[in-house]
Amino acid sequence: MKSIADINAIREQMQSKVLIRDNTKEGETHVFVGMGTMGLESGAVEVFNAFVDEISSRLIKNVRISRVGNLGAKEAQPAAEVILPGKSPVTYVGLTADKVKVIVEKHILGGEPVADYLAK
Repeated sequence: MKSIADINAIREQMQSKVLIRDNTKEGETHVFVGMGTMGLESGAVEVFNAFVDEISSRLIKNVRISRVGNLGAKEAQPAAEVILPGKSPVTYVGLTADKVKVIVEKHILGGEPVADYLAK
């Protein structure tokens, strides 16, 4: 059993990750990760966690990461959709944790979609 101090430390450590998912302010970036059966079988949990970890480690604010059903065909999994404020949705397919890092750097921070990972 953990002490109250241990539990409070864990809570503080995880709070930023929870806020990323629960933030619903207008003007935020939305990331939707396909977590349907096909996505889960293809590694969507790792992709979701990679988005959470990358956004958290870079201390990026105003990003909401959500789980949704399947995004696209089985061959396209794992997939995610990124929507920057005032922009059209961009769907990425065949994702890995390494590709997520590039998407965060170039698209979420830089504003430019990563053409190599786009749904065709």
